[in-house]
Amino acid sequence: MMQKRTILLLLAMLLPTVAVAGDYDEQQLKTLFTDKKERDYIDALRSGKSGGKPVKKVTVEGYVTRSNGKSVVWVNGKSTLRGNTVDNIRVNPHSVGRNKSVIISSDGKSRKLKPGETWDRQTGKVIDGH
Repeated sequence: MMQKRTILLLLAMLLPTVAVAGDYDEQQLKTLFTDKKERDYIDALRSGKSGGKPVKKVTVEGYVTRSNGKSVVWVNGKSTLRGNTVDNIRVNPHSVGRNKSVIISSDGKSRKLKPGETWDRQTGKVIDGH
């Protein structure tokens, strides 16, 4: 008697999920998953190897030196938490905080920027955002 009751209880719990699983929108499911090309693009962005367009302006929003000695810099709205490169912009990790600035490199050009400063790579000028 107890086994029948347990089986009936399990069936009663599973029945609503079977009904729900059959009712879905195929287009919604497609947005949940990515194809190989999209995954490769996302992975490249995460690693800083996007190979995208050359960056015209570089803005350092700020930086934090963590208790373990590693630093995180925010450049053009993205952090260097996962690596020293963001959108073809390389942050020199050893320069962070020295003279309240950080050395940024892109396409063979380098510049020392303080938080709030923007480097216009076309003109070479540094503009203070404050």
